[in-house]
Amino acid sequence: MSLRIITIIAIVSTILLTAFSVNSEFNDSKNNNQEKSIPEEMILIPAGKFDMGITQADLEELVEIGKKVPHMTISHAEYWFGDERPLHTVEIRAFYMDKYEVTNREFADFVNDTDYIPEGDWRKYAGKNREGHPVVNVTWNDAKAYADWAGKRLPTEEEWEYAALGGRDVKWFPWGNEPDPQATNYRYQGESFLDGIFRMIFGRDIKTTVVGSYKPNGYGLYDMCGNVREWCESDYEAYPGLKEEHWQHTKHRPFSKDKPDYVRKVARGGHWDSSNPVYIRIKNRTGIDMGTQWYTTGFRCVRPVN
Repeated sequence: MSLRIITIIAIVSTILLTAFSVNSEFNDSKNNNQEKSIPEEMILIPAGKFDMGITQADLEELVEIGKKVPHMTISHAEYWFGDERPLHTVEIRAFYMDKYEVTNREFADFVNDTDYIPEGDWRKYAGKNREGHPVVNVTWNDAKAYADWAGKRLPTEEEWEYAALGGRDVKWFPWGNEPDPQATNYRYQGESFLDGIFRMIFGRDIKTTVVGSYKPNGYGLYDMCGNVREWCESDYEAYPGLKEEHWQHTKHRPFSKDKPDYVRKVARGGHWDSSNPVYIRIKNRTGIDMGTQWYTTGFRCVRPVN
């Protein structure tokens, strides 16, 4: 091999190594800058892909998880959880997410600062010694108004599920695939028929806990399952690929071919009054009229990574 060829190879190798080193340093610098600029009380959720939703076969597993729900059968599972089908791959860009659910204290600061008049009666459950509890009885519009004021937004349904997984190889819950009544706040013991009648007539005392009372998930997010259900930005719609006849027989469109005359928004995560672990799973979806307030529903916010 001639000296000229050897020289050319050496020059090309040097150029390639230099370019690789610069690119590596750029990426390291970019990641370091993202981590250094994380907003207060937020967590950086890295970009990635994940499998969202469930398979048809998963419904059989849900029957087993929900076996304490009276008369739970595959037909019941299709009705309650069929909207989680099909399994599909989603790509997510990096974003920041609130470490905790928005509290009564934070929502009060927003209302006092803006003179905003909420649609929901949030003060009903924001009394003394509840400043650190998640705000509830807020409509989707109330949650969005707060997010706008804070310079944030509500998470998409895809972002929420991806973040709830915590970067771990889990399927049903942030801590693993088996229910654990000590891992989060939900009414795991169920209720008798008589208790259910009394609840419908007289209601139930609110039993939220102070945010962050349980261990966080893999990303450091607290209360992603249980405590309060969380509003998402997304409209409640069928997942891509779900057959229309299957969609019609799920819980929010039973035997109906027509869309409701109001907009349903997605809420995720289950809540303190969920009577069975099957309802607080990461995959579980709920569609709620955006003008509705519940003492089981609150929210948290996200912010894009610039």
